[in-house]
Amino acid sequence: MAVARSQVAKVGSPVAQTFPPIGVEAIGDVVASAVAALDVRSTLLGDALGATLADSLVAESALPRVDTAAMDGYAVSGPGPSWLLRSEIRYAGHTGGRDLDSGVAVRIATGAPTPRGATAVVRDEFVVRARASGRSAILRAPDAPLKDDTRRRGEHWERGDVLVSEGTRVCAAVVSAAASAETPCGMVRGPVRADVLMTGDEIRVRGPLAAGQTRDSLSPVLPEFLRTCDIRSQHVWHLRDCRELLESWFSVSRDSEMVVVAGATGRGAADHLRPVLAEIGARIVFDGVAMRPGGSQIVAVLPDGRVLLGLPGNPFAAIAALMVTGPAIVDALTARTSRPRWWGRIIDRSGSAGAATRVLPVRQMPGGVWQTIGPVQTPHLADLIGCQALALVGPDVGRGGLVELLPLPW
Repeated sequence: MAVARSQVAKVGSPVAQTFPPIGVEAIGDVVASAVAALDVRSTLLGDALGATLADSLVAESALPRVDTAAMDGYAVSGPGPSWLLRSEIRYAGHTGGRDLDSGVAVRIATGAPTPRGATAVVRDEFVVRARASGRSAILRAPDAPLKDDTRRRGEHWERGDVLVSEGTRVCAAVVSAAASAETPCGMVRGPVRADVLMTGDEIRVRGPLAAGQTRDSLSPVLPEFLRTCDIRSQHVWHLRDCRELLESWFSVSRDSEMVVVAGATGRGAADHLRPVLAEIGARIVFDGVAMRPGGSQIVAVLPDGRVLLGLPGNPFAAIAALMVTGPAIVDALTARTSRPRWWGRIIDRSGSAGAATRVLPVRQMPGGVWQTIGPVQTPHLADLIGCQALALVGPDVGRGGLVELLPLPW
């Protein structure tokens, strides 16, 4: 797919080219065709949550490494149903000890290596204590099944087995499996880091509000929504509506892979993002998405290779745009291939947006269906309270229709 580029006027100040908005369904392909994947690096997987595996994760050790007891009970040698009982106990984390002769048993704890000569582990509840010729013994209970509770070496995986394929997100389960397989390090791309810029003369972070000012209710929570998209916020900056300041901010060298700008994506007198992107020679990936709210968004590649995501200034519109487009940028930067998509049926729908996709907060109802909350107000996030996801409601979706769900970060 050809990617549109910004055009610069031959004389005077650079002018941002106008592009038609793209559909929500096209975002992934458009971004993937325009954004190059990050370099591969080796790292401790525990430090790379939210990154993507650049190579398959291969087990360096079998699991278990030796035969072990899966339950508290007795390691036995021979078919039984009775065994003479030795006095020692086998504990997890300890090796050594005498071999088991046929017809003999030893007490064993869960996770303990079985002694050489053991043919099975019989769990506690399947055993009856007894005495034979004046010695301690155990008997298999009359109604007990013939079950072996030994966890055999390599039962879960062998050394060299592929545990996780390339392109998979590094999550807590991947980190834990890697530790179990003695493979704590891996080749990854990411996690993606972003510098966040909030713009607007009217935005006030702290202190009393003057006439015409509004409280900054987005930047305190934006990092949480970024984490949902696997984007780590490096720092949140605040900047007045000033073209020169904005251009200077972009000129500062940083080590992040992304820039997220909230505000300045409109076409008003105080919205300077498009002219500045044209001035610095940024390559526009797309400018506008056919969605409401959040359609006034921009994705561009800066001259130094960082990817810019420009979000609308209104809090709900910004969150909607981020959750729709942020994951596609992360997928492209980290070469992720296994992102899950969630779907649900809505029992109603709210209004019509022509050809645009509506982004609506939804809550789950009894029976697993989802209900929208009605018209959404963009200047705040209060409409998200009590909701579990955002629903992408296309123009042709009616009552009971199947829609994609974007889970909220709580």
